[in-house]
Amino acid sequence: MKITTILKLFAITTMIVAATVFVSACGDSANEDAGLADDPAEHVADDVDSNGAHDLDSDSDADHADSDDPDPLAYLEVAPKDSLFLVDMSQLAFTPDVLEVKVGEVVEIAIQNSEAILHDFTIDEVDADVHISYLGGTGLHGHEEQAKAADVHFALTEAGSGIVHLKIHEPGEYVFYCSVPGHQAAGMEGKLIVTQD
Repeated sequence: MKITTILKLFAITTMIVAATVFVSACGDSANEDAGLADDPAEHVADDVDSNGAHDLDSDSDADHADSDDPDPLAYLEVAPKDSLFLVDMSQLAFTPDVLEVKVGEVVEIAIQNSEAILHDFTIDEVDADVHISYLGGTGLHGHEEQAKAADVHFALTEAGSGIVHLKIHEPGEYVFYCSVPGHQAAGMEGKLIVTQD
């Protein structure tokens, strides 16, 4: 392997560890503040319907409303993760460009923009619970209309990172791409494969 590849892999691994520690610390703090169960899985289980989907109408969602985070899908941050990925956005490509998960899994995708230019991670049509956390960079950019139309839209205007949490409800093959004009046409896209079992 080239030394630059090894250094890049080391940096990416370090970011995953740092992001996991950060998210874990935030989740522990949110649980203490909101008076949630000690085991996040117990709280998540209370909010899941018979199909394994997050039940937004259940009484236990009142716990989410009492917390400082009004996002009812913030439960994805503290839920046990079934799949973890690190995706790098650089040189008009996603690395890796194929992700495979199962329906109903809680998936954590740590995304890093290695360049000082705008890149995003966008999926247009996917039936999923989605929660996004920014660790660096910013999600503010000049193509907000794309963000409104997409089911998943995570953007970084500069070098930085963040985490996309997903729980996908329907099997299929979904394209993720960079919606910055010209980037997808240049090959900046990948595939999210969701299997039934």
